[in-house]
Order: sequence, then structure tokens, then C-alpha cells
Amino acid sequence: MKKLSLLFLALIVILGSILRFYKLDQIPPSLNWDEVAAGYNAWTIVNWGADEYGAKFPLVFRSFGDDKHPVHIYLTALVYKAFGISDYNTRASSAAVGVLSIVAIYLLAKILFKSEVAGLFAALFMSTSPYAIHYSRGLWEANFAVFFFLAGCAIFYLGLTKAKWLVPFSFLFWGISIFAYQAAEIVVPPIVFLLCLIHVKEFLSNKKTLILSASIVLFFAGLVIMDPRILGFARINQTKFSEEVVNKYGGEVNIFLHNYKEYFTYSYLFQTGDVGPRASVKVIGEFYKIDLIMSTIGLLAILVKKRWETLFVLISWLLLSPIPGVVSSLTPHATRGIFIMGPILIFSAGGAAWVVELFRKNWLKVIVSVVIISFLSFEVKNYVVYYFGEYAKNEAIEWQYGMKQSALYIAEHPEYVEVFVDKIRQQPYIFSLYYLRVPLPLFLSTVRYDLSQSNSFNTVSFFYKYNFGNWDPIESYPSPGILYIITPSFYSGLRFKDYFDVKKLVKYPDGSDAFYLVAGHEKK
Repeated sequence: MKKLSLLFLALIVILGSILRFYKLDQIPPSLNWDEVAAGYNAWTIVNWGADEYGAKFPLVFRSFGDDKHPVHIYLTALVYKAFGISDYNTRASSAAVGVLSIVAIYLLAKILFKSEVAGLFAALFMSTSPYAIHYSRGLWEANFAVFFFLAGCAIFYLGLTKAKWLVPFSFLFWGISIFAYQAAEIVVPPIVFLLCLIHVKEFLSNKKTLILSASIVLFFAGLVIMDPRILGFARINQTKFSEEVVNKYGGEVNIFLHNYKEYFTYSYLFQTGDVGPRASVKVIGEFYKIDLIMSTIGLLAILVKKRWETLFVLISWLLLSPIPGVVSSLTPHATRGIFIMGPILIFSAGGAAWVVELFRKNWLKVIVSVVIISFLSFEVKNYVVYYFGEYAKNEAIEWQYGMKQSALYIAEHPEYVEVFVDKIRQQPYIFSLYYLRVPLPLFLSTVRYDLSQSNSFNTVSFFYKYNFGNWDPIESYPSPGILYIITPSFYSGLRFKDYFDVKKLVKYPDGSDAFYLVAGHEKK
């Protein structure tokens, strides 16, 4: 039975790997500004031991002034060190931890429900989850935080039941989770405190485990004291409520309550998901409809079996998960609410296992399992067909498609002595740094930062021979040796349009125009 279970788990992991690594550099259709920023900073860490500002091995990456967390960047740096820099490798670390999350949730569900079947269903649901797949296919900080939290919880329970020496490692993983993404700072500590409170006797009975665990907690606390930016105040300031929103809902408390409830609506969870096309495909919820059925049954199963610790931990986890997102002006926010993935999928796994285990005969168990998997497969098929077929075409602009193609054209044509790139796609400089593989010393010796009010969307105005958003595109003049990269609206309005040649027209996957790369007429 154990060998059969391991075989099923291996097949599930293989399925999850395919769904995460297949065409990883093409779907989503291009690396967005945050992915490219993390990639370039990981590359400079590998080659110069510093971030794009020259800070040596920073704990927090300044980036666009949003103070990025370090975990995904350093893990990506390890991938670059081993395999080199590429779009595929930039996302590979996230895909890898997404696969590891399948194993982590398998172990955790198996322990919480004391059921191998529950563990396998948890792995299957995580493997095929639209929420998990999407966030594993981009270099999202949030995906790393979820893995390290799940792994920490699984290791904690394994330590209590099998080997006490594992317990300190759970605190290490939880600490890494907190340093991976801002939302973890709100969700992880209360759950850890709850677990420690429930199992306080086990902690006190083993002084070595207690001391090691406390030392790890103090280590991470010390890191926070060293650099409080890890708490994410910069990002909070970038997404705080406007006065108009506060007035509309009659105060911040009412906004919090309104936003919190949005995370538990049917439309968000099971119908359309996050309205932001970069965070969701918008044609399916963050979870499948079968998750609604199975999670409800799972909650009932816990009550019937009186597994009060499992109930208390999962409900607390569920209720805490939306809190990081309620302070955002965009809600429900799938990225900030990502921790909700864990309890819903675990509840679903518990429900599926309970339904199967209601039957005593093995052949009936098999039939019921096949029925559940069939319903799941139907929903998975619909999601996968759209995601790998239409999503990249429909939402390419949201992933800043065309910036890569424009940067690569520059690399192929060094004859241009000056290049101007409009800033309508936000942070255009980082795409030039990443795709042109600009050495850090060259960048630091020539950079001029944008000091205007738009600097949160256009941090750099110039470096070397590249200008970003610090000119009027309509007034672009066809001087020799100058290349302009502009969007269709600016191209159609060029004052001296008749004097320009279109050197390259970058199109979106759906055939519409993305960028015009233009220069003055060549002399004949």
C-alpha cells in the first residue's frame, strides 16, 4: 500500500511539474517589470555581489522603491549561477518551489487528517489548482512564501510525531516565509504562535529543541531590526487608499470590512477570480467549483470526527489570509490573499478523502475516487485549454509584451548612439538592463534617476545612451543615429512622422500593434 501511495504521489508531482514548467518562458506571454527587476538584481548579485544600486548582498532590494523581499531573488541567483540567465531560468525557481508545495501540502494534509488518501488528494488539488499553477509560472514573491509556510507546518508536525530534531527547521522555514513576501508577516506569526500554544508541553519537554527554535526566532528578529524595510512599509504606501475611496465607504474601518468580505464571495473564489488580468485569467475562479463542494464536506468531516486542532488551525489560517489584502486599494487581491489557498485545498482534500473512506470495499473506493477525479479533470481541462491557448494572446499587454523584443532589437543594432523609450509601459529601463545584460558598473556610473512625481512608475530617466520618458514623444526629431521606441498612439501623432522610417514593428500575439521602433530616413 505504501509503494502504491508513493507511485500515485510521484505521478501527481510529475503532472504538477508539467503544468508548471511547460512553455514557462512563453506563458504568461512575457516577463513583467517585477520579474525582470528580480532577474536583473539576481544577475548582479551573481556577478558583482550587489543589487542595481550597488548595495552589497542586501537584505531588502530597493528596486522601484517598493523594497522587494530577498528570498526569490537570491534563489533565482542560485539558478543563474548553475544554469545561466534566461527568461526560462528566471521563472524556474518559482516553478520549482511550486512543485515542492505539492509535496509539502501532501504531508500536511496527511498528518492533519491522519489519512494517506487526504494527503494524496491535497497533492492532486494543489498540482492542478489554477491559483497554484498561475503563481508558480511567474517569479512571484508570494509563491515562495506559501511554499516555505506549508513546508514549515509539515516539518513542525513531523517533528512532533517522528523526530523532535526537525522542529527547529520548521521555524527556519517559517522565518524564510516571512522574508519571502509581505503578506506572510501578517499570516505566519499568529499561526506559529497558535501551533506553539497548542503543543506547549512538547516544547517544554525538550530543552534542546526549545533553545534552537528560540535562537532561530531571535535570528530573524535581529534581521528585522537590522533592516526594518523588510516590514514592507514602502509597498503599503504605494497602494494605500485614496481620500476618494475613504470618503466613498465612510472611513477606513468600513473599507476594511468591505474588502475583507470580498475575499469570501462566490464570484471571486469560484467564478471569475481576481479582476486583474496579471493575477488571474478572469474566466475561472481562484479555485474550481469542485473545491467548494469538497471543502464544505471537509469541514463537515472535521466536525464529525471531532478533530478540533485541525479545525482550529485551518479556520484561523483561513480567516487570517485576507487581512494582508484588505489594506490595498485593489481588492480582492489574489497575490496578497494567496495564503487562502492552503486551507481551502486542505479542506477539499479532507472532504474528498472522507467521501472515499465512507465506503468499505476497495472497488467502491476506487469508483468514488475516479468520479471525483473525473469532475476535477473536466474543470482542469477547461482551465488548461484557455490558459495555454488564449490567455497569452488576450492579456499580453498586461505582461508588458513587446519590451523584450524592443530591447533585443537595440542589442542587434549598436549603431544607434542614442535611444529614447517612452514610459507608458512603466519602468522601461529595467527591461533594457536585463535584456541588454548591462554591466552594473556601467549602469551605476551613468544613471540619472527620475525625480518627478512619476518616479514610482519610471524610476530611471537615463543611463549610458538610453533615455526613458524624459522627452515629449510627439516632438521626437529624426536626427541621425537616434532610435525612438514608442507606442502606436505616439507614433500616429508624431509631428515629423514623414521624416521617420519604421525600423521594426512589434506586434502583440493577437496581431495588434505594440511598439514602433523608428529612426530618421537613411541618407542614400
